[in-house]
Amino acid sequence: MRLTVIALSVLLSLTAAMGQETQQYDLKLVVKTALENHPSLKGSQAQIAGALAQLRQAKAGYMPRVDLTASYTQLHRDPSFTIAGMGTMVFGEKGNPQLSWIVKLPIFTGGKLEALVKQADAGTKASIFAFERQKQKVALDAIVAYFNVLKAHGFVKVMEDKLKALQSQRDDIAKMIEQGVATRVDLLRAETAVAAAQEELTKAKNGEALALAALANAMGLPPETTLQIASEASISDAILPDSPTDLKSAIEEALKQRPELKILEAQLAAAREGIRVAKSEQRPQVGLMLQYDAERQTIMPDMGRWLAGVMLTMNLFDGGSTKAAIDKARSDVERLEAAVAELRNGIALEVTNAFLTVESAKERVKVAEKAVETAQEGVRLVRLGYQNGVNTITDFLTAQSELTQAQVALVVALSDLRVAEAQLWFALGRDPESLLTKIGSR
Repeated sequence: MRLTVIALSVLLSLTAAMGQETQQYDLKLVVKTALENHPSLKGSQAQIAGALAQLRQAKAGYMPRVDLTASYTQLHRDPSFTIAGMGTMVFGEKGNPQLSWIVKLPIFTGGKLEALVKQADAGTKASIFAFERQKQKVALDAIVAYFNVLKAHGFVKVMEDKLKALQSQRDDIAKMIEQGVATRVDLLRAETAVAAAQEELTKAKNGEALALAALANAMGLPPETTLQIASEASISDAILPDSPTDLKSAIEEALKQRPELKILEAQLAAAREGIRVAKSEQRPQVGLMLQYDAERQTIMPDMGRWLAGVMLTMNLFDGGSTKAAIDKARSDVERLEAAVAELRNGIALEVTNAFLTVESAKERVKVAEKAVETAQEGVRLVRLGYQNGVNTITDFLTAQSELTQAQVALVVALSDLRVAEAQLWFALGRDPESLLTKIGSR
């Protein structure tokens, strides 16, 4: 009976293990996972929360302020005074508690409150745009890491093909030795080449493992996370959709949606409001005040339980402090205006470079594909020539090496093209969520 229970438990465990399929990551899932897990995005979200808190703090300036004042004064004796011929008169007590509520409400602040709210609102927008740009950077890093894995996998495939070709040639040479048409030296050289290819394959697999660890890190996962790339994924496939067809439209698109530009424009708006804040110190400040005394000191004359009034304050002279603050605010505006112009030029240059890099990478892929075709034909002809005694084993090994180099160059060119396309997306400032939608709808 006990053996039956154990066997059943083992069977259930195996069934459960077989039912759990390893998650396969394609580009869409890689980007989605990165946007959900990367720690830097949590920091950016915290900045937005802080900016929203500052906005609420600025808006609170419009609300009435209520203060509670409580005090207690203990005198060494009852307050009194003596008048000759009239005796001593007491006008209070030794213990004097006081409890009052004071309500203050601003009526006119010279535009200061309005400007502070607009400043805080601009700061909130800037933090939101910074969060959007960080999402784009996280997505870019994840995409580049994903393509690096595909590149590493391509290197493994090239080395596996090379090893198979060398092993096949070695076996052919062994048969030719039996037939007396090949030498032992050729077999030894073939064996040496096979051993070197095995070592290269091991290095390629190590590189693939490292690329997977880097991908896990880019996705915000622990480096030791086991990842498996979708079997249908190929670096030869154009994955990123809707690339711009001409440079002019690409630059126009980037200038409309790059978050960095929107951040500076928000900061510029805040700086302009800073001028209003500084100028408000030259204008009168008007407010209402209401006080209610729940308990008064006995030594104070009785003036009633409550009082109300209007307060007017105005800066008549501050030694030039307000003027200096205005000049500083204006200089901040000029600095940010220059920064906006500089950034627009920089964005145009960045998009130009990314666009041309994509076009150049496309040409490199075409050249590399042609080189592989030529090298493959060269290996075929040399192998045939060796079998017929026309070519030497050196000719074959050289041709095989040239094929490997051509195949590696093609993998690198394809990887560079995919990365260039991703960097163009980043330069355009496109939203990662729209990328996920378009990938999913293909």
